[in-house]
Amino acid sequence: MSPTRHRLARTTNVFADGARRALVTGTCLAGALGSLSPRPVLAHGREPSVGQVAFDPADRDHFVLRGTWALLTTRDDGASFTWSCAVGAGFDRLTEDPVVAISESGRVHLGTFDGLRRSSVTACDYEDGAPPTWGSFAIDVERDPHDGRTLWVAMSPGDAANTLLRSIDEGDSYEVVHTFDVGLLLERVRLAPSDPMRLYVSGAVPRMDTEPRHVHVLHSEDGGDTFTQVEIPLLDGERNAHVLAVDPLDADRALVRVTRATTDEMPERLLLTEDGGATFTTVLEIREIIGLAYAHDGGRVWAGSWYGGLHRSDDGGVTWTPIDPDLRVRCLAERAGASGGSELFVCVDELSNDYAVGRSTDGGDTIAPLWGFADVVNDTGCSVCSVVGSVCPSYWPDVLYDIATLGGLDGGPAPGPTDAGPSFCGEGGVPFDAALPQPDAGSGGGGGTCACRVGRPVASSEGSASSEGSTAIVLGLGALASLAVRRRRRP
Repeated sequence: MSPTRHRLARTTNVFADGARRALVTGTCLAGALGSLSPRPVLAHGREPSVGQVAFDPADRDHFVLRGTWALLTTRDDGASFTWSCAVGAGFDRLTEDPVVAISESGRVHLGTFDGLRRSSVTACDYEDGAPPTWGSFAIDVERDPHDGRTLWVAMSPGDAANTLLRSIDEGDSYEVVHTFDVGLLLERVRLAPSDPMRLYVSGAVPRMDTEPRHVHVLHSEDGGDTFTQVEIPLLDGERNAHVLAVDPLDADRALVRVTRATTDEMPERLLLTEDGGATFTTVLEIREIIGLAYAHDGGRVWAGSWYGGLHRSDDGGVTWTPIDPDLRVRCLAERAGASGGSELFVCVDELSNDYAVGRSTDGGDTIAPLWGFADVVNDTGCSVCSVVGSVCPSYWPDVLYDIATLGGLDGGPAPGPTDAGPSFCGEGGVPFDAALPQPDAGSGGGGGTCACRVGRPVASSEGSASSEGSTAIVLGLGALASLAVRRRRRP
């Protein structure tokens, strides 16, 4: 989807925007929230799902799941997860599914409508990305497979030339690697794991009064200094080209999705290039190709459909076999197993399965459940003095409401979207309710040791890895009922 269309589709969440630009942390948060009276009623109804798995290049126990309502973080290889709300991270949960990348130190980087966001090492505080990554759409973020400290960002302002940026210091600074022709709206950037100088980008030139829509795949053999551009001829109803993955062992081999509107019932084409982007061949046709992953050691590749179908190729993407024709895939990711072999992570539709994310060690033939909505826990893993630890607990009732209205909670009715939620304690152990004003919040008193702080979050506030300040509540969720929910366009 083009940045212009994203902006037209976006609705402004006043509280989220205000909380991101003037975040209030510490025990003074309650007073700040109380001053925003009345508390805004957030819209609900997005189908809850997990849409990305992002791995830490330096710590295999650490990875992040991007959900429609929050970010879920594990630091014990999936045995347990903490959560970070969209407001704490700095994006709009009603309209955005930000691309997530984790750099070598464990920092989380998010591509949002307004630019790049970067977390502290503990992911308890977030800040705006370094210039020039702020102020326009950071449509894609890719960690360099050759260096865990290097990040590539595709910036797509829509009304100006799109740019490709690179940081070699985990986002402390960025340089413009390439500026593309005005009119080309970037969608994806992918690096070749076998060649540090090879990369691919893709995007579209929207239809004009005198010109039809054009989509392109561009490849570079000199680290992004120059690009060769190849147009992908569109069939009726096709919208864009997304380069999805590059073969880890062959930089000339890449797979490209040709997108259609979500309401289009025609299958999408998956294209394969074996000559570095000079020519493309259709190798698979399925509806809405929402997930794709190459095996880390090449050879195998998986593709999944939103509407149903997990497929696998054992020859690098040339031929395909359906593994499960009915599995409604939401994302795919792969990495090396701890003891060798391969681990395939599969995000699925929990409305038709008893889990949301599973893991396979046999190429997708069988999938073991890893996480589901029954495992949701109100534990941010962050100190109340951090942005995430102070802001997110007050949004817990909204999380319950979003999930419960789709299937109902065991043991009682779903909470209302503006319920105050559980109280939790400041650093000094004094309980307070984040949804209500506190008489001494302005001074950071009440026994708390966290001083009142207002302003942009800074990465130096690393917080605590403990869950102090958040109440651990494990939800018993019933089976989620099938419910037709109108979805926004996924990236």
